[in-house]
Amino acid sequence: MEKEITITEFAEELRTRLEDGKTVDCCKTELLRLADLITDKIGHEKILVSWQD
Repeated sequence: MEKEITITEFAEELRTRLEDGKTVDCCKTELLRLADLITDKIGHEKILVSWQD
């Protein structure tokens, strides 16, 4: 079932999942959509990252 939610709601769900140690594999398609949106809307903003393999 698809439903439309705000970016804030999506971010809150991701934050909760990550803080609770849950996987975000369920959201792969949505994360790719978010990446596209970020590229289009705020692509020049900076973020501090610490990538892990």
